[in-house]
Amino acid sequence: MLFGVRSVIILILSILTISFVSAQKFNSFAGVRYGPALPMGEMASHEFGYGGYALLGKSVGVEAAWFFNPKLGVGIDYSSSTFGFASGYYAEDYMQSEPAFSSVDLLSGLYDLKTYMAGVYNKMAYTSRFSSTFKLMGGIFRAKTPDQFFGVNAYMTGKLYFWKTSAASTKFTFLTGASFEYRLYKQVSLLLQADFTYARGKFYYSTGETTGYTDYMHMPIFKLEPGINIHF
Repeated sequence: MLFGVRSVIILILSILTISFVSAQKFNSFAGVRYGPALPMGEMASHEFGYGGYALLGKSVGVEAAWFFNPKLGVGIDYSSSTFGFASGYYAEDYMQSEPAFSSVDLLSGLYDLKTYMAGVYNKMAYTSRFSSTFKLMGGIFRAKTPDQFFGVNAYMTGKLYFWKTSAASTKFTFLTGASFEYRLYKQVSLLLQADFTYARGKFYYSTGETTGYTDYMHMPIFKLEPGINIHF
């Protein structure tokens, strides 16, 4: 009886030891990150009638990945980003484009972007503490333009007020990213992550009950975010 109990204890300890050693070789994780988001291309352009006048924004993201061997894994990623609107520059350009306006005032909301991604991960270890992870993902890119309120002084007619309501666009897109990690403890690491996404937004703006127009915008986004991962 005593021998049997000892055998079971030894077997359990052996399984736990093997599981612990195996877990050390794997790199599954869940993490969070926060940092600046840089709009690029047409979205950031200040060319009137073409550009989106977006400013440097901020982004928060969470992700989780499961590695089925030390180098390869699959995971999911969610991020939410907001970008200011260069109201002063846009108002100035708007006034210059309309000779009938003597002044333009503009109050603007924010661009709001969200991504929902899934894809593959590849991890490279350089030392016991330093490593990098590369990912290629596909998923949904949802963008919403700002609500805007205009106050315009026009020659002959005086002060005019009007709204430009926001519009939303949902697209399928790809994300590429790379992170560089420093392992503080067995299960905790600090990271710096760089992500790039691109989509061509299609925004419909209503100008009446039955009228409106569609505006297209190229929206490349680069994000550089520090964060923390918990490994399991």
